[in-house]
Amino acid sequence: MTTNTTFRTLLAAVTLVAIAFAFLTPTACATVVRLTQGMEIKVKFAGEDLSSGKLAKDDTVQIALAEPVVVDDSTIVPAGAVGRAVVTAAEKNGRGGKPGFIKAQFVSLIPAGAFKSKDGSAIKLAGEYEHKGKGKKTLSYIFIFGLFIKGGNGQLDTNTIHTATIAETIKLESE
Repeated sequence: MTTNTTFRTLLAAVTLVAIAFAFLTPTACATVVRLTQGMEIKVKFAGEDLSSGKLAKDDTVQIALAEPVVVDDSTIVPAGAVGRAVVTAAEKNGRGGKPGFIKAQFVSLIPAGAFKSKDGSAIKLAGEYEHKGKGKKTLSYIFIFGLFIKGGNGQLDTNTIHTATIAETIKLESE
């Protein structure tokens, strides 16, 4: 065999091995996305009867992502991803037409879909929502039995979309 033939044979063998590795070796093409502090997201409260009559301070309430988190035309967290909020103040309605009051703070959102944090942590949220029930004080003064008329409770409305913000920048990677 000549040197030229040996070189061609060796080149062909190396090329075949390189092609085999290229197609048989799994490639890691993870995409990394940063959700930055202050980025706004849309959430809704989830559950039934989320009122100041039923909830107390420090109770946990489930929230759901109302609109997907999209970065560069890619859905990073799909709508429906769940998270939590905490009731920071709750006052039941009272006699004499006194309205109830409730306040909740958005705490976290669990990434769902193809993107997750490397350590499995949740997306930290900031923002709060508060609602005061309807007072019936005037009505209670008009009627002689007004002491027995109660105001409305504060409600965490499950049909309303609320704005929360990302409290801390987080990196999410595709799986």
